[in-house]
Amino acid sequence: MALLLWLALLCSGAMASTTPDLPNAGTTLAELENLALVAAPSVQLAQAEQDVAAHRNSTARASQGARVFGGTGISTAREAVTDTLSRDYQRLNVQLGVRWPLLGSRDAQLRSVREAELAVAQGQVRLRLARQEAVQAVRRAYARHLRTAQRVGIAQAFLGMRAQARAQLESRRASGVLLEAEKLKLLGLFDMVQASSDNQRAQQTLNLGELARLTNLPQPTIQTLPMIWPESCLNTDTLRAGADQHPPLALTQLELNTWDQIAATLQRTGLEASVSVAQGVTRDIGGPNGRNTSVGVDFSMPLQWRAQRDASLGQIQSERTRLESLLHVRRSEYHALVEQAQIQWRQRQNEMAALQNRLQAAQEASRIASLRLEAFDGDGYATLLNARHELYLAAVQVVDGAERRDLAQLELVGLVATDCGPASPAIQDDASLALTALPRAIDTAAQATPASGTLGWYVWNGQALLDHPARMTALPKGSERILISFTAPQLRALTRPAGQKRLEQLIAQAHAQGLRVELLLGEATWVLPARRQALLDLLAPLRNLAFDGLHLDLERSQLPPAQQPSWDEAVVDTLRAVRAAIDWPLALTTHYRELQAPDFARRIQDTGVTELVAMVYVSNPVRAAEIARPLLQGPPGLRLAVAQSIERSLPPDESNYLLGQTQALRRWHQLSQALETLPGFSGIVVQSWDEFKKARP
Repeated sequence: MALLLWLALLCSGAMASTTPDLPNAGTTLAELENLALVAAPSVQLAQAEQDVAAHRNSTARASQGARVFGGTGISTAREAVTDTLSRDYQRLNVQLGVRWPLLGSRDAQLRSVREAELAVAQGQVRLRLARQEAVQAVRRAYARHLRTAQRVGIAQAFLGMRAQARAQLESRRASGVLLEAEKLKLLGLFDMVQASSDNQRAQQTLNLGELARLTNLPQPTIQTLPMIWPESCLNTDTLRAGADQHPPLALTQLELNTWDQIAATLQRTGLEASVSVAQGVTRDIGGPNGRNTSVGVDFSMPLQWRAQRDASLGQIQSERTRLESLLHVRRSEYHALVEQAQIQWRQRQNEMAALQNRLQAAQEASRIASLRLEAFDGDGYATLLNARHELYLAAVQVVDGAERRDLAQLELVGLVATDCGPASPAIQDDASLALTALPRAIDTAAQATPASGTLGWYVWNGQALLDHPARMTALPKGSERILISFTAPQLRALTRPAGQKRLEQLIAQAHAQGLRVELLLGEATWVLPARRQALLDLLAPLRNLAFDGLHLDLERSQLPPAQQPSWDEAVVDTLRAVRAAIDWPLALTTHYRELQAPDFARRIQDTGVTELVAMVYVSNPVRAAEIARPLLQGPPGLRLAVAQSIERSLPPDESNYLLGQTQALRRWHQLSQALETLPGFSGIVVQSWDEFKKARP
């Protein structure tokens, strides 16, 4: 049963991390939408096209009305003066005047202005459409990212059982209560879930890439909270009332209105006329100057003007009929879209009830399998794993249904012409409540049972233990975990076949002794943005190793003073990045003062951390319990251990080194007894095993 409770708590922590009780840090949906309104490529293109249309409109307006004309020329002439006398001369003339268009010429200018104004109005509608589509694309990517993160969290909860399940199956196989084929089949469940988790992580990358493309944020950190919408956005009356603002309808209506204005300019099409006033100056080369003033009217028309006019009027009427028919079609299409979107949304909404019923059935099956675990030996454990896998599948299907429901709802909201955003974030929705129902019930049952006085050890020289696994037998009674550390070259060696085999042998022997083996990494600068990727690069090749968890030792005091004020935000970002990179249960060691800050433990839990280890380096167990007791009032589902020291370099009020091994163990047992009835207490972790061995008995 201890194993079952540990598995349940692990599942509870990982599942609960998918639906935090408070908002996590990151860019909100509203902020993403605002960025997309400006930065989305389609919006920028529509804005550029609108700018072009606006300049063309300005050009058309500036081209209206009177035009200035002028000209100059030189001519050579011979004029008869008398019947027998002629005069040869050269004349230079200059003319400048103003011409006003009339009739069809003026109408042509007005028509070009109306067409330019139509292009500007259409550009505004297309820009609005591009912005709506960009916001919709952001919302779809956001919804997919949210649900993908939940699926990854569910997978992490299931995969967290893999190391213990492997050890238990090996033990049952060796004792003859489980067949090899059945063992391989059960282990295959974890492989399938791992493949699904990898696919979901790849989908997360695609979703983040889509959000980056739409918002121009290179590496967005997204605040993944469920979305809720105002009731008016989903109301049938609101949707129907917004038909005229639907972009395809609005574009057609604009064109129809413009054709009503253009129709008046086609009545005199073909009749070209103008009136002009000009002043001229002449100079005969070698002779006197002259001048002239002229007023002129010119007019032209085709011989078949009446037929041309009738054809133009027929074109107007046909175009109006076409646009009116198109408007009717667009309106019918919009109403059909509204009806289809509402039906689709209701169907997806109704699916959720059936999916949640299946989840409840899987929860009950898992509970029954847990109760029967000890009664049926090998078959009982196989039944438990199968039931847990069915629970995993049912939970994933709830999330899948929620995603389908979200996308159907977005299609409906996207039809609303009025502003229905940004969407309001919710702490949880029906999917998250369904996913956390069973883990919280198990966690409550586990908290009702006093925790055992488990003992853990920091083992910084992991290579020595890897070379001599038998040394684990010297661990004191009550030891249930070792936090083992390696150097970077040693970790790289563990990823090679020979090193991986040695590690598996070490872990198998530890499991046989009832020990969990967690990878311990400690480097304070990993919390800094510039050094965070170094940690992720270190972890990338390690994710398939058989460790029972990952334990990070990250302390504010080990950073340079200038960088210490930003430690709390930096450590949250680092833990979130690590949680996204590995599937092991994740724990953090840090000084107890950090845990006294309001909401710090909650923010750490929201990153996916399932355990905190508070460094309470106070050797007096009564005083240490007084410090630790308030820390154990943290968020439900987050386990907390207390770190004690036996280091030679620390003074007696902080370290138990001078007391010796026996007295130190007695004090740790006393501290454990003082805290074991508190919910979430997960034991004592000692710094360190090497120092303990050097202390006197």
